[in-house]
Amino acid sequence: MFKLFTRISTFVLLFAAFGAQAQDIHFSQFYSAPLLLNPAMTGNIGESYRASLSYRNQWASIPAPYSTVAASIDGSFLGCQLGADHVGAGLAIVNDRSGDGLLNDFSLMASAAYHKGLDPDRRYVLSLGGQVGYVQKSIDIIKLLFETQINENLQFDGTLPNGEPFNSNKFNYIDLRAGGMFTGAINDRANVYVGGSFYHLTKPGESFLLEEEANAEKNVLDSRLVFHGGGSFYLGDHFNLSPSAIYMSQSGSRNIVVGTAFGYSFESRNRYSRGGRGRSKASSSSDGSAIYLGTWYRLNDAAIILLGIDYQSFKFGFSYDVNVSGLRQATLSQGAVELSMSYVGKMAECKRKVPTYCPRF
Repeated sequence: MFKLFTRISTFVLLFAAFGAQAQDIHFSQFYSAPLLLNPAMTGNIGESYRASLSYRNQWASIPAPYSTVAASIDGSFLGCQLGADHVGAGLAIVNDRSGDGLLNDFSLMASAAYHKGLDPDRRYVLSLGGQVGYVQKSIDIIKLLFETQINENLQFDGTLPNGEPFNSNKFNYIDLRAGGMFTGAINDRANVYVGGSFYHLTKPGESFLLEEEANAEKNVLDSRLVFHGGGSFYLGDHFNLSPSAIYMSQSGSRNIVVGTAFGYSFESRNRYSRGGRGRSKASSSSDGSAIYLGTWYRLNDAAIILLGIDYQSFKFGFSYDVNVSGLRQATLSQGAVELSMSYVGKMAECKRKVPTYCPRF
């Protein structure tokens, strides 16, 4: 009976969201999923290409947890031909499963960005990017339990009609997103960045119901506005501080996350080293190992604890959300476990290529 109640409750919550205003998924390690954070970050890397993977499992203490997987690959191109400028291109895939396997959200997105160097050494860069995506949402109707399927003996009977005007168990649409970002390397020990992005430019409609019912509900995915920023500051040859923050607004709700990570590099190095003739160049991401401890706070929701590791060209992140909102009574104060991994690689470069001072996350 408890499982029946859980599934019915999950169904009610899911369709309440669809009947009201749908909202996007999010990651606590937002900085580890750059193509999902801002299309302008596509190709904004110090090396030739980057591959990223993120996994989130939320509310494991309830019978029907939520899980999200995201993967992306992007690269930097035409740096030899464009001088201080370069172009970025990439692909991202996201799959989100809500509740007891009832609702599945799949997205395939292609991104492109142009990075304009504002000085010959590319210390200050203005980036503009766009993203087009194919989105498919599906639901397993067989797993749904409806009030009309409870017989007179208060027993569930799957042979009874559900009485709902379903058109299909899935729908799809094309989604458009855009963003911009400014990156500045103040000196060899400090860089800052600030950006903004705008998602769902066309406010696509979302409904599993028949057309006339869907039109009556007028359910759309509202646009999402994102502002984010941060920086990296080296405190000597081994220690660094990497604060970051994000603000998101969608469907009348707001999500604010602020925090910082404190890092220790096992080798004595700065983020940027000086090259020949006094010309600066970005240090390689594979020049050493580092460990990070960080904390962030999602306003009125959760405290986030992070452990991060850099090993040569790899980055690993493990974070845990501790729920501090009123929901903690249902979740036993448990929020989400999140894992991230990224790899940056280098291809053959021309001798004239200008180094990229990308943000360090």
